Amino acid sequence: MNCKLILAPMADYTDYPFREICRKFGAQYTFTEMISVDSIIMNNPKIHKMLPQKNEKNIGIQLFGNDPIKFVKAAKELEKLASWIDINAACPVNKVVKKGAGAALLDTPELLANIIYTLKSSVKIPVGVKIRLGFNKTNIEEIIQLIEAAGANYIIIHGRTRNQFYSGKADKTIIKKIKEMVSIPVGASGDVFSQGDVEEYLTTYNADFVLVARGAIGNPWIFLNSEYEPSVEERKKVCLEHLKLSIDFYENETYAVKKFRKILIKYFTGVEGVTEIKRRTSSLHSYEEVNNLLNEIFSKNKV
Repeated sequence: MNCKLILAPMADYTDYPFREICRKFGAQYTFTEMISVDSIIMNNPKIHKMLPQKNEKNIGIQLFGNDPIKFVKAAKELEKLASWIDINAACPVNKVVKKGAGAALLDTPELLANIIYTLKSSVKIPVGVKIRLGFNKTNIEEIIQLIEAAGANYIIIHGRTRNQFYSGKADKTIIKKIKEMVSIPVGASGDVFSQGDVEEYLTTYNADFVLVARGAIGNPWIFLNSEYEPSVEERKKVCLEHLKLSIDFYENETYAVKKFRKILIKYFTGVEGVTEIKRRTSSLHSYEEVNNLLNEIFSKNKV
């Protein structure tokens, strides 16, 4: 198991069933998906399924917002559930940025530093932050100095600006440069799809740890610390196990299957028959329908 490879927070993906599957394959450290500080303060009932569940260990809760006081109120509510608090200053999505949260904090680095400092002064667990290179330009060196001075326990860097979203290639070289500037641990994020990508970040660019996001969707095998290639039968088995966990967790089969559809496709990326799965995904509403579809496609393809 690779304790330097961590499951990243991903909105609408890294729920409890997703984390459980990744843990089974070796993810020792995980994150919740990002959660609004406002929703915690208002005790939105939907939030409870997003929080760490009973017996989960080594898990960080990622929060987004733009008000230091609200961050403290939310973090105090969650302190006993989390191993650490992570501040999201990286999300590029418009509805988050328009509220002055996520990557918008890169345009107001003094506010970001204030959030970190206020949180660190108020909670007993570690506090870190996930950032990008900047908003519409690269100003990470300025941001990084403020973050460290504010007392952050670590920093995670996604090597793109906000305006790049997920296009182009992440700048991996920035990790090594920042490592030479700060004394706190530096984590790397962006374009982690294989064990080779992980090793490159750790060995070539001196990252202290690596977060895998999109590369873990439908691919928990990435945590095995090897270039393992699962068979189609194994993909089917793990995919259905993941779906079963989701149905049990949400206690609503139709909702769970609908939520799972986008992950289902990812389990079979690059496999002959995935085009047919994509074509028929929207018609799936039950575990039995998913199971039947997979059996039909892969028996037809004789794999």
